[in-house]
Amino acid sequence: MTEDLILYFDKPDFSTINSFEGNDDERIAGQIKFLHNQTHRLDLNEVDVAIIGVCDARNSIHKGCANAPDESRAFLYGLRRISKDLNIIDLGNLRGKTIDDRYHALEEITIELIKNNVTPIIIGGGQDYTIPLCGAVKKIKPHYRLSVVDSKIDWQAPEVDFSSSSFIGYLCDDNDRMPRDISIVGTQRYLISPSQQEHISEKSFDMLRMGHIRQFGYTCIEPLMRDADIVSVDMTAVRQCDQPSRILPMPNGLTGEEMCQLFWYAGQSDNLKILGVFELDTLTDINKQGTVLQAQCLWHILEGIALRYKDYPAKELDKYRQFIVHLDDYELDIKFYNNPDNNRWWVEIPRDGQQPEIVACEKRDFDIASNNEIPERWFRFFQKRKL
Repeated sequence: MTEDLILYFDKPDFSTINSFEGNDDERIAGQIKFLHNQTHRLDLNEVDVAIIGVCDARNSIHKGCANAPDESRAFLYGLRRISKDLNIIDLGNLRGKTIDDRYHALEEITIELIKNNVTPIIIGGGQDYTIPLCGAVKKIKPHYRLSVVDSKIDWQAPEVDFSSSSFIGYLCDDNDRMPRDISIVGTQRYLISPSQQEHISEKSFDMLRMGHIRQFGYTCIEPLMRDADIVSVDMTAVRQCDQPSRILPMPNGLTGEEMCQLFWYAGQSDNLKILGVFELDTLTDINKQGTVLQAQCLWHILEGIALRYKDYPAKELDKYRQFIVHLDDYELDIKFYNNPDNNRWWVEIPRDGQQPEIVACEKRDFDIASNNEIPERWFRFFQKRKL
């Protein structure tokens, strides 16, 4: 496929907008190569990250998200260089006449990239483009984990056709794409129907509400990003004063700083295989504020990838500190792992007749267990053993 890769993409069309005074070699644009400018065959073994634009909004109410790839590139490539060199290739904007054409092409391309240890970053389009990304990862890792960043749950009643507001329900009805686990980050309860909440509970999926983030701080997002194989971001999860690019008003939500931190967490994860950022409606973007925020988010994920710790699963857990907490009231032992270099935590979930499952957690989970209580995150995965 590498020889024919250029056939799948149109050349990006934008002009870089510099964010600071300085030399061109001080900007991230100097660290990025473009597929359409290559004079020799692309060797994916020499690539760390691939940027792909999706200029399609047919299944989204945010029609301006079709313009998001090039408008985001203009601001992203004018930011400063990331701290360490990454081999980044901008493949361009995905071609395809129909939705099915684009889905199929994106799935096949991402499979090829992942197999070559390249992390694809998808920019633009509706969040329904999470579907082919999940199809790609499912073929490589059947029991993958998906983290969705959104203020609502895109799980509507079955429809003749799917859309960006129903893609989670579609995924869960498709055995060829269905994830092992889903975490939805940044939800707001008044935007979620009882039936949607029931769907999430039945599957023992996770839902991290804004109220929880405000109570315990944005660091509670980190374990969900660290566990995710795919991160799918709806930019309308950011409150309107920080990100005005939207159709429906939204006074509450993640702050711009929290969203950038979330992208940093995702980049730091050694589990991450794909990230997609969707639903940025450039047609309603006042003074390009939302576009600039998306560019800064993308800079943070690239910086995070460049500065990875090479934690578990890149490193064996036996090299970490281990703690076994006995809960007297339940006659139960829970085993925790801790990397003292960065104070990251994991917890072991027992499985009948199989190797235990290891999931990322917070130190707060260890503290809860130490107080003779069952941590919610441990209990949720323990329940999933039977699903």
